[in-house]
Amino acid sequence: MIQQINLYQPMFRKQKKVFSAVTMLQICLFFIVVFAGLYAYELYRVEPFRAQVKRLDNDLRQLTSQIENLKKQQPAKAKNELLQKEIARVSKELEQRKRIQQILGTRQFGNDKGFSPYLEALARQHVNGAWLTRISIKNGGALLSLEGKTLASEYVPVYLQKLAMEQTLAGSSFNSMELQRPKEVEDMGQILFKLSTN
Repeated sequence: MIQQINLYQPMFRKQKKVFSAVTMLQICLFFIVVFAGLYAYELYRVEPFRAQVKRLDNDLRQLTSQIENLKKQQPAKAKNELLQKEIARVSKELEQRKRIQQILGTRQFGNDKGFSPYLEALARQHVNGAWLTRISIKNGGALLSLEGKTLASEYVPVYLQKLAMEQTLAGSSFNSMELQRPKEVEDMGQILFKLSTN
């Protein structure tokens, strides 16, 4: 009796394992270590703010107790003007500390990256024949004002198009543009321009 075995059948072929269990475990461990590191870094970054919130909380309690003590010591009929001023001052300081504590508690610090990305974006984009003479960045970059000079008014829209390519300025839109000829004799042949986001 002769039996033939076909070695090309799928059951005899070597099966490829896409990911073995050990590889999957290593990948999972890698991501767990990465996420744990990110979590630890965020905790480290927030720690100074926690200490500041605790300190402000203690100051808030002390100021509240001072106000309560002053109110208790104050006679019912004869109100001392100096005491009233002191209470108003301490109340105002208490209100300011409450606002600071609220801001620190929500962790909304506005622009925490600084203004260097804006300056880098402005430095990368330039047009020959146009230059900036004044830059004003306010409200964390929400209000941006640029003043400069150009040899031809056509260069200003070209400059705006180049600025629109910058990711830092992607959400900004210049709502105001002013062009005028200078009155000084040495600046004749130049045009002053002013761009503003407000």
